Amino acid sequence: MDRNLATLLMIAKTGNMTTAAEKLFITQPTLTKRLQQLEQTYGSKLVERLPRGARLTPMGEELLPFARRIEQSYLQANEALNAFKGGHLDEIRVGAGPLFHLRYLGKAFAVLHDEFPDTRIRLTADVNSRNLPKIRQGLQDLMFGTTENLDPDDEVHFVPLTIVEQGVLVSVEHPLARGDSVRAQDLQDVSWIVYSDTPENEEMTNAYFALQGLKPPNMVLQTSSFALGLQMLERSRSAMTVPAQLEPTLDRTRYKVLRPDPPISRKPAGAFFRSSSIAFPAVARLIEIVQEQIG
Repeated sequence: MDRNLATLLMIAKTGNMTTAAEKLFITQPTLTKRLQQLEQTYGSKLVERLPRGARLTPMGEELLPFARRIEQSYLQANEALNAFKGGHLDEIRVGAGPLFHLRYLGKAFAVLHDEFPDTRIRLTADVNSRNLPKIRQGLQDLMFGTTENLDPDDEVHFVPLTIVEQGVLVSVEHPLARGDSVRAQDLQDVSWIVYSDTPENEEMTNAYFALQGLKPPNMVLQTSSFALGLQMLERSRSAMTVPAQLEPTLDRTRYKVLRPDPPISRKPAGAFFRSSSIAFPAVARLIEIVQEQIG
């Protein structure tokens, strides 16, 4: 990729000239020279230096999305050529939310390892809103999750594998655990644990209550730790929204997944990838393995 555009991208990302130079492994005078060359090319100032840090000018902001697309094209060109030359990946980097990494990926990785023993597998278990940008940035090769954070994009492709229905997880000691389903109005006085450190799950639950004409739910804990959420459920009369398909992976002597009536949410879920990364046999095969397990 053009190193001058790479300089602009790093300044935009870090908001600091010194940090940008460090991230690019160049000196600050070199970074300044590259920026000056870029500004001469476009005949306009692109970066404004501040007392603390730096920010793009309006002209720099105008150029930024084009620079990002050039970066993506460069990345995908490298991937496509590497796949054409040999198709081997030393490492496959996968991101996944709780449903996929807790229920499907353990067995899928075992099969993949048998078929591609020289490819190391690296999993990042995280929420979709942080995993999906890593696909675009080239930091992951494949992501499994729902479409809630998918914007129209020519760079990232999606293969649907299942429909994720949100259930309500409670302790078996919870009064609502007597049945298999639960009415919306019966959830009115429940305290809620939100599994996420981004707004999506809380917004989803708030929207559900509003749609049913109920007062806003009482959120008592927000956490990015699924394990901590489970511990809280056992020690309180709280509830937590989880994909209903997670039920087989949970200890049924301790937890129960209830189906809300009407449903809280039903969303397509599947695999996200760049068109260039799917050319690697290990990436394509992992999608097939997960699809076989779900199907």
